[in-house]
Amino acid sequence: MSDVKEEEITWIYQPYVPRGKVTICAAYPGTGKTYLLCYMTACVSTGRSFFNQVPFKNEPGRAIYLTAEDGIGDTIKKRLRICGANMDNIATVVEKTALQFDSPEIEDFMRDFKPDLMIFDPFQAYIGAEINMNAPNETRDKLNRIADLAEKYDVAVVLICHFNKNGKGDAITRVLGSTDIMGICRSYIALGSVPGEDSMKFMSHEKSSLAKRGKTILFEIDPDNGGVVYLGENNLTMDDYTAIRNKKRVNNAPAIEAAKQFIVTNMPEGRRLAKEIKNLATANKISDGSLQRAREELGIITKKTKEYPPRSIWILPGHEEDQPEEPRLVQEELPIDKLLNSVSTEESQ
Repeated sequence: MSDVKEEEITWIYQPYVPRGKVTICAAYPGTGKTYLLCYMTACVSTGRSFFNQVPFKNEPGRAIYLTAEDGIGDTIKKRLRICGANMDNIATVVEKTALQFDSPEIEDFMRDFKPDLMIFDPFQAYIGAEINMNAPNETRDKLNRIADLAEKYDVAVVLICHFNKNGKGDAITRVLGSTDIMGICRSYIALGSVPGEDSMKFMSHEKSSLAKRGKTILFEIDPDNGGVVYLGENNLTMDDYTAIRNKKRVNNAPAIEAAKQFIVTNMPEGRRLAKEIKNLATANKISDGSLQRAREELGIITKKTKEYPPRSIWILPGHEEDQPEEPRLVQEELPIDKLLNSVSTEESQ
């Protein structure tokens, strides 16, 4: 060891993306990982910050984006443009080829284009169809090859991975394939949707072998506002978000079942004005979210009355046949205080 020269780690974006090493970015399909990596590529090509992370050197760099899933012209270049990329600093392979991690062309690309960042999207497309991804003895040689090239040419290599389909395990064991895949990377970032938020995403730093783990970054994808918008950060991990999501589902289940029972009880003839049901639900402290979820699970059909202006009627499955409109459907809408009195009277009976 006395003859070994100690070296400093350099970064594309510290501590998330080290140079000369392999980083894994994993998520379920549709989470936004391709958009996020297009944003990272755009940031490298212009030398600007990635979210709030200042680049290691404040000057434009070069990137190679290889994809086997998305169209280059209709998806990748479009997203790069939206994210403000310098296209002259980004290369790709337009032709559909069977490139693998150990293909000679991969080293040629690194040697000739001299990229700072190289992305493989998705990882499994470049390991080879004949390779059993769950067998460490088969994946190790291919993974070692790309790791060696990353170090040799001082390139930050990012592998985009999918999670396994069963949705079980922690953030580490959910990555598709053998544990060697996780073992080869020096940094691992996971993407997901924030529970209870329609558009907010998170990027959590799940593994960091070279520096202190980075904070979880919150963002949203907004093509009309630069592609990716930074929303802040926190210390929650992917496992924390999974626990929150599971707890939310468990906590919501009794409320939804109660709402379903409420709807059926208050629609003895199989149909009722939607506004009456909603007012009664409010009086009984049933949230609008639980009511709507219960309506969906019951398969409630919504129709309009023939009067003017028309009003919405909720109809239980099996009561869809056209019937003469009964007084209940055309009666004057009851004020909330009368509805409350009605509920109290029904409960006392």
